[in-house]
Amino acid sequence: MKWGVMILAAGEASRMGKAKMLLPYKEKTILEKILDEVLALNPGIVSVVTGCYHQEISSVIQHAGVHLVYNAEYQKGMSSSIQKGLSAMQQKFRDMQFLFILVADQPFLKQALLQKMIQLHQESKKGLIAASYQGVAGTPLLLSVKYFEELNQLKGDKGARVILHHYPDDLETVDFEMGGLDINTVSDYKRFSEMLKKDNAD
Repeated sequence: MKWGVMILAAGEASRMGKAKMLLPYKEKTILEKILDEVLALNPGIVSVVTGCYHQEISSVIQHAGVHLVYNAEYQKGMSSSIQKGLSAMQQKFRDMQFLFILVADQPFLKQALLQKMIQLHQESKKGLIAASYQGVAGTPLLLSVKYFEELNQLKGDKGARVILHHYPDDLETVDFEMGGLDINTVSDYKRFSEMLKKDNAD
């Protein structure tokens, strides 16, 4: 299976006021932890799409297996980052048949979830496999190549979730219990840190 992973990390994080993907997660950053989980599965290509915090991210992420894609138009919304990332990935990996789209602020993402999504795709033959949490299907999202052109048609700050609404018959979901905890505010990160402390105490 020829597949790649795109991690979206271009936004301004306006509610946080700083690069939320670079906040500490134990001895690393949130983004580094996510990359560790992804790289363990040995995908064909891994790209991080940067924008507002490109310099900060590029100073931290210097892994030979990770391609940084700078989106100068990140203020146009998530769609522009997806399209910039997809174009760069297809140039480097022309045979890519499946694409994972991840966001850089879901700290509880694990390789086991991605593996389960790959397995479900292989078993169901569905072209869209999404994580499900709090009654919503979202990221991580696995799309087959037939949806790549749909990604190029997205506008504004709409992510790939809109494609799920258009093709419900080609969609399967995998439960991601902790997927609803993303880091958007200082209080989100505080809650996340408290959860880590509790886990360590247990």
